[in-house]
Amino acid sequence: MNPNQTWEEMLKALKRKEWDSAEKLVLALNDWLNAGEKPPHTVGDQSLGKCWHKTVASFVCLCIINKVKKIRKRRAKQKGGA
Repeated sequence: MNPNQTWEEMLKALKRKEWDSAEKLVLALNDWLNAGEKPPHTVGDQSLGKCWHKTVASFVCLCIINKVKKIRKRRAKQKGGA
């Protein structure tokens, strides 16, 4: 897996509100990071180090997962209440 490509695709999916795609990419990137692999280049330059980029990537992944869950919950509620 190319973590930089996955990171960019994940952010694009989020921007386009493609929740299923964003979630799939988040899960893949999260598994990659949890396996101890090299993190993507996130915010700031490479001199900040792997720990910085892993922390940023992990936090963003968590935020996206929570956003996707909230959106699905809201949609399910709307369908049930309609």
